[in-house]
Amino acid sequence: EFENCCVVIDAGCSVKKIKSITKKPIKAVFITHGHFDHILYIEEYDKLNIPIYANKHILELLEDDTKNASLMFGCGKTFKVKNLNFVSDNQEIEIDGYIIKCLYTPGHSVDSMSFIIDNNLFSGDTLFSVAVGRDDLPTSKTKELIKSLKRILNLDYISLYTGHGRPSEKCEQKTNIPKWIDYLSRKGELKWVK
Repeated sequence: EFENCCVVIDAGCSVKKIKSITKKPIKAVFITHGHFDHILYIEEYDKLNIPIYANKHILELLEDDTKNASLMFGCGKTFKVKNLNFVSDNQEIEIDGYIIKCLYTPGHSVDSMSFIIDNNLFSGDTLFSVAVGRDDLPTSKTKELIKSLKRILNLDYISLYTGHGRPSEKCEQKTNIPKWIDYLSRKGELKWVK
């Protein structure tokens, strides 16, 4: 929430749900990646002409139920979106006086983005409080995930908000991230932690 509006990170819940949490208008939606649980309501936001910001590779996932992992979980859904704004690595977007810094952090998915807003890092499924995202999905790449984790390790932020689970702090991630980089470097695979 900003002073005069709010932004939504991932379209995993409905507009109605967001409006039950805040009365401030939704100014934009920022998508961390195109797996179905993060874009389930993306068409709903799109129909309201709310700008949606995502990496250009999201198009691969929107149109393919295997790549967006919906088929894997039994719903086999594709998505059509008109109001897509493609963001690039290190791009900064100003909304209501706040800067949203966009960082390309692939590995869990080809289109994975992280966002820094006011000392808060939103990592989607690239990084969790005590784990990292899966690297065994259709567009996942272990080497890219390792590279993204190394990048996040050196970022300047205070609080971490992830795609699933509890928030974390940078001090916790100084221990968590190196452990997973080491594991991924040695094993080349990882098991999903819910």
